Amino acid sequence: MFQAIHSQKKVSRIELAKQTGASLSSLTAITARLMNKGLIVESGLVSTIHGRKPILLSARDDIAYYVGVDLGTYFLRVVVTDNNGNVLHRIQTESELHRGREAVLKKIFKLINQAIEKSQDSARVIRGIGIAFSGVIDSRRGLVLSLPRPGQALEWKNVPLQAAVEEKFGIPCVLQDSVRAIAIAEKVYGVASGLQEFIYVDVGMGIGSAIFVHGELYGGGGGSAGELGHVTVDERGPLCCCGSNGCLEAMASGGAVIQAIRNAIEKGVDSRVRTLSGGNLERVTIESIGQAAVDNDSLAFRILNDAFSHIGVVLADIVNLLNPSVIILGGAVVRAVPELLLDTLRRVLKQRAMEKSAHEVELKTSALGGEGGAIGAARIVSEKVLESLYHGG
Repeated sequence: MFQAIHSQKKVSRIELAKQTGASLSSLTAITARLMNKGLIVESGLVSTIHGRKPILLSARDDIAYYVGVDLGTYFLRVVVTDNNGNVLHRIQTESELHRGREAVLKKIFKLINQAIEKSQDSARVIRGIGIAFSGVIDSRRGLVLSLPRPGQALEWKNVPLQAAVEEKFGIPCVLQDSVRAIAIAEKVYGVASGLQEFIYVDVGMGIGSAIFVHGELYGGGGGSAGELGHVTVDERGPLCCCGSNGCLEAMASGGAVIQAIRNAIEKGVDSRVRTLSGGNLERVTIESIGQAAVDNDSLAFRILNDAFSHIGVVLADIVNLLNPSVIILGGAVVRAVPELLLDTLRRVLKQRAMEKSAHEVELKTSALGGEGGAIGAARIVSEKVLESLYHGG
């Protein structure tokens, strides 16, 4: 029951009864025990057309505090959240993966220490650490299996990151894939709140997805479901970091778009991207490409349109296969040019998906921003911590 309340921002006893099948009398007794333990509070009234206004229940903000970490290709983000996902402290810096695993881990530990010290100054007790990692992981064993990025394959092979964090800080830790962590944050705090079935698609330096069925994250047989970026788009396409050719990620990710722009400019194609990047092609970002496209730069528009068309083709297959009612799109590329992306995807879905399924799916964009992975990681570890608090309280 506690988890059912925690999974929602505010909920009435009547709604809980509908969701859980429990009687109102038993719910009253259970919620009284939870309030006596200091785990939940009555947080206000909800308007109804007639009759008494039900009292809303919610998990207390200050039961516990958590550190959420998201290690991405370019950015390392660390947040401190309360029990209901409100961000109280945030740090963003460059990941600096090129410096090697030991240097990156040292940096992560340093920032976690800073976050904990900052919280202790405010009398907040950190009870758990969540790590979101943009690589191939085994969340059940807390292992980083690999980081398929240039020069990183051996550096991050079979790293027991969860155990290392728990040993260093002496509190529970969970490890999850970054995209799945963002999707969990989306489910609890974002536009997917209240949805039982949806697909989250993240288009950043890589491409990934997460699938929710009956309100739960679908992991597949080994917990790795959702590797959308490694669906083959063109068998003769460029080599992907996974070792295959023509994967969606190799043709349509932010990294692929940036490289395509650089190649074109180096061959003499004129583009506003050069000006926006200060004449330095190493400083080309997805944001500068997006701005150029908004400014009617033909090269930026063409390359983005091609990338989004590839994504649309794969999504059309997903729509035909799974018939989702909602697909939520997030990531740096989406944030850079949401309108262009949605326009292209809708056009391709109309062309390629079955008419009935294409009409039934709604495309939405995430509003979580770049901190979604860190917030989601904090949320995941909160569930582990609250289970122990409930049984130990």
